[in-house]
Amino acid sequence: MGRIFKSLAVLVFLLCCTAYAQQGIGIPKGIAQKEIPIDLVELTGVAQRVEEAPCPYVLGKSISGMHLTLITAEEQEINVHLGPVWAVSIWTEGIEGQTVKLIAFRSQKLPDNHFIAKELEWDGQKAVFRDGYLKPFWANRHEREIW
Repeated sequence: MGRIFKSLAVLVFLLCCTAYAQQGIGIPKGIAQKEIPIDLVELTGVAQRVEEAPCPYVLGKSISGMHLTLITAEEQEINVHLGPVWAVSIWTEGIEGQTVKLIAFRSQKLPDNHFIAKELEWDGQKAVFRDGYLKPFWANRHEREIW
């Protein structure tokens, strides 16, 4: 009886955890799981602001993400999706007003002037958010990777 109760409790716990984890609004399969070529671009500019906001383009289980607004030398405003708040906020403190260099990419679903960060460099520091397959460091380890 005790073994059945424990098994049932574990099953209920797993179901609750799975039900609580919210999927994003986007497509169920991310860029890192596809075989399509993605062009990486280099963006340079001044970090205007960093904000935590809900993202309608997210594919993962995070409700809100960190977004960097970058102003380029051509005075173009670019929104860069960094990642979920819990994973990337450590790199965003004090970055406003700094000149930054980004390696980023776009998906077809993103609006114009929206990018997803792969790497971020500023003031001699570097944050690598995604690997060579564009898989984020916070993702599970069941897919291909080159870490």
